[in-house]
Amino acid sequence: MPHETQWADHGIEWRYFGHVTADEARSADQAFYSDPRSDYARYQLIDLRDVTQLDFPESDQELSAAIDGAASYSVPWVRIGFIVPDDRFDKALELYIALISKTSWSAKTFTDPEAARRWCENDDESAMLKLRRRLALDA
Repeated sequence: MPHETQWADHGIEWRYFGHVTADEARSADQAFYSDPRSDYARYQLIDLRDVTQLDFPESDQELSAAIDGAASYSVPWVRIGFIVPDDRFDKALELYIALISKTSWSAKTFTDPEAARRWCENDDESAMLKLRRRLALDA
């Protein structure tokens, strides 16, 4: 499997390498959801800087967003930070980010790893403000 996993106090960090498929990413997600630490996770930091090819077609983006969206009911307010080398993976992540943003979770891409970490670990919004922001998106 072309990734490394590192648990942190409030989340999980994955670093991917080489050619990555949606099935491999879902397998990592499954391991995350199977771990009791996921119940208290506040972020997922996903480092794609060493990925040479990302196969994540729209159908897989929809499936992954549906799985994560369902999880958002029991593990709310997770932030997903994608660390990317440049804009080459924008299309492969675009639909997923749009769909997951309709849940209590948030996702965003970054080229700066420290900016991604700060955003993921930042708990500047209260739960009520987050809920209001999400409801406003649906209005």
